[in-house]
Amino acid sequence: MKLILREYLSSLREREELDAILPDLLSELGYAVYSRPQRGTTQNGVDVAAISPDNAQERKVCLFSIKRGDLTRQDWDGTPQALRSSLNEILDAYIPTRIPTEHRGLRIVVCICLGGDIQEQVRANFEGFIKAHTTDTITFEEWNGDKLASLLLEGVLREDLLPKPLRSHFQKAVALLDEPDVSYRHFSKLAEQLRTNAAMNARSRVRAARQLYICLWILYVWGRDIDNIEAPYLASELCILNAWELLRPNDRH
Repeated sequence: MKLILREYLSSLREREELDAILPDLLSELGYAVYSRPQRGTTQNGVDVAAISPDNAQERKVCLFSIKRGDLTRQDWDGTPQALRSSLNEILDAYIPTRIPTEHRGLRIVVCICLGGDIQEQVRANFEGFIKAHTTDTITFEEWNGDKLASLLLEGVLREDLLPKPLRSHFQKAVALLDEPDVSYRHFSKLAEQLRTNAAMNARSRVRAARQLYICLWILYVWGRDIDNIEAPYLASELCILNAWELLRPNDRH
């Protein structure tokens, strides 16, 4: 399951894909997200901003700079969109001027969020930058594809919410994408069981709808990579219908 998630994350585009998944994942893990990705506004290097969970040892401001796939030399430096430029903007502009007043007493963690990994030829430059800019109040964390996959399993797709029979249907749906009818059948069983298992209360229904959303995205990205999105297309209709059934009891008006 973790391998499927890692491959999925490494294939996500930076805009409207990886940056769309991250806020939901953080919310599921207990972070209070106060800034989400926006188009047409100056973000000063920060794609997502959140406050660490209440149950953490120390509450911190977490500032996420998101880059797709592996971090290459070109992605690290040399263009306005490069990671180093984004980190400089965070240090020079976002931290001094844009952290909400009520959070300014908290320590700051700048999280470098990657769908893949940092390539070896960039590692020394990256770690040198981090060492030079770490202070008593500002630290850095690397959130690579492996960490994100683990967090997905701990959060939205953790084992107690996606038990073995459901994981099996999901894995088969992904593995059999080149046979759309078979893939769709397994995904439909996953959706049906998620909906049935979540019928008891509103919180579990919302969580099941979020699980469906993540699973559909994974199916779509894998289908896109093999240039066959028939099963994800059919599954998207199924997800809409199941999400309606899951959330309809919450609407009492």
